[in-house]
Amino acid sequence: MYISSVTIENFRAFKEKTVFNFNPGVTVLVGENDCGKSTVIDAIRYVLGTTDQNWQRVELSDYYQENTENEIHITIVFDGLTVKEKAAFMECLTYAKENEILIINWTAKYMTNVKPHRTFVSINCGRNADVPAPSAEARELLRVTYLKPLRDAQAQMKSGRSSRLAQILSSIPDLNTGEREYSEGMDITTLSLSGIFNLSNYLLANHEKIKDVNLGISKILNTELMLNNDAVKTEITVSGDGNTDEKKIHSLLEKLDLNIRKDSALNYGNVGLGTSNLMSMACEMLLNQDNDECSTFMLIEEPEAHIHAQRQLKLIQSMQSKGKNQQIIVTTHSPLLASVVELNNLIMIQNRKAFSMKVGETLLDASDYKYLERYLDATKSNLFFARGVIIVEGPGEALLLPSIANILGRNLTDYGVSIVDVKSTGLRRYAKIFQRQREDEKINIPVACITDRDVMPDCAPAICINETYDKKENWPKKNRKWKVESEITNKGEYLHTIEEKASGQNVKTFIPEQWTLEYEIAANGLGEEMLKTIAGMRVRKNKDQEKEEDEKARIVEEYMQEYDGYQDKEAKSSYVYSFFSHKLVPKAEFAQQFSFDLETIFKGKKVQDIVNLLPRYLVEAIEYVTDEIEGI
Repeated sequence: MYISSVTIENFRAFKEKTVFNFNPGVTVLVGENDCGKSTVIDAIRYVLGTTDQNWQRVELSDYYQENTENEIHITIVFDGLTVKEKAAFMECLTYAKENEILIINWTAKYMTNVKPHRTFVSINCGRNADVPAPSAEARELLRVTYLKPLRDAQAQMKSGRSSRLAQILSSIPDLNTGEREYSEGMDITTLSLSGIFNLSNYLLANHEKIKDVNLGISKILNTELMLNNDAVKTEITVSGDGNTDEKKIHSLLEKLDLNIRKDSALNYGNVGLGTSNLMSMACEMLLNQDNDECSTFMLIEEPEAHIHAQRQLKLIQSMQSKGKNQQIIVTTHSPLLASVVELNNLIMIQNRKAFSMKVGETLLDASDYKYLERYLDATKSNLFFARGVIIVEGPGEALLLPSIANILGRNLTDYGVSIVDVKSTGLRRYAKIFQRQREDEKINIPVACITDRDVMPDCAPAICINETYDKKENWPKKNRKWKVESEITNKGEYLHTIEEKASGQNVKTFIPEQWTLEYEIAANGLGEEMLKTIAGMRVRKNKDQEKEEDEKARIVEEYMQEYDGYQDKEAKSSYVYSFFSHKLVPKAEFAQQFSFDLETIFKGKKVQDIVNLLPRYLVEAIEYVTDEIEGI
């Protein structure tokens, strides 16, 4: 059995009916702060209750905008019930086309006709909420284990009346096995927990010193304080000796602490918060270990808290390896965790709306899921937490765009925009993450896809590839991967073909007017500045700063002579690009250095002058993601 969907209405920030669909196994809820992830977790807790038996009280703040005129409605649907689970909930089941499902309806209504005013909670079952609620015994099967985000794991594992460790241990099946009464000569290792309790009480009560104290009290009482014929006898007993076995066992378990013993010489000092958190999770996983007869449910908020990257990976791998009867729902701010969970089991929450990444909900096909599960790493998973996304196909754009945005007064970090570098392939697949099967459910996140046009000017082959290509008849007739402008008969159709690969809904594609990024920057009027940066990168490092500057000046002069030797913009820009096509300068290293140089180049210039010198498609992409965010 697993939770297949949760529907929320008028609960906290969710006014309208919002449906969250889940798969068996591990589901991860992602999104920025205050998007509603914890609300989903709390909705499940309110309806099902928790294994720690904490009472959930509905507060005024739980009502949407504290408007108590509207009832809170939460519906949880369970699917995949086993035969025994169907038997336990037989009178509550709803019969679907293929199988039986369990629908739990929870309603909170604020009562003003009683004093003091308070919330009345009702539970029933069925699609129409016309089936009685499950019995108290059956509802125990639905309780969830909950690990809150700001948990004091160390305190929970300590002894005491509120010990979570004691609660977990008392839930272990057949915990009280063994002999319950002690007789002289018995092997004490054969005693049950209640037997150990009885033995310890017997030994304490019959300790010689305790017995002496009892006799002393009786003697003083009878000889010095009582009247004649007022004979009384005192007896020192152990508290709880007359309790039930259950209470005896729990009183023993409350004396236990769970600590970590550091056996390795590499481990020293106090145990950190991260290790304590893992220790706590290990206990909860023991409580929820998989079996063939009973389904278990865990809700974990921010499991990455205080845990380093490798342990995060180990944790999520452990969760995903659990059996079919254990369902785990996780909230996280960790791109690392988001990257390693199956994309099909991820739900993005944005602006109080749920966007499941399940097959059939997005425009991704089977091959897309397979590709993304392989290549969607922790860096790229930042897109699930962003307010805007720019998808690029290389390090040049990834390194230059933040600087260009800063120059334009649109710091991408301030806007919550993430840049995702998908290298030379995969742009279309990443774009589809943000595109839904249903147009009315589109994700309100602006996504700009920046891709190359990949068409050279006619002069470029000779300059950038091979000097012998100065005439068209010398161009390769077969296996040529590049195109030139004169070969494109319908430029509008060609551009449309590129755009439609990724564009759709709130995803837009931005293409340079000509060829590629570096060429476009040069063609827009920054060719000379690019050559200066390239010269600085190619100059040999010298301890003598003056000699190094002289060397750079000589190289710049050499490049400028060649640059000025070309007559038109296309040839000049192709010459600049030749440094990259001939692999004389790495694109990534250039972009990194040029991003610093841009700040000097544009210092003191007006915004419009800056815009005129920058590739238009880059400016438009930045404006699109930031303008749309401003309008949210």
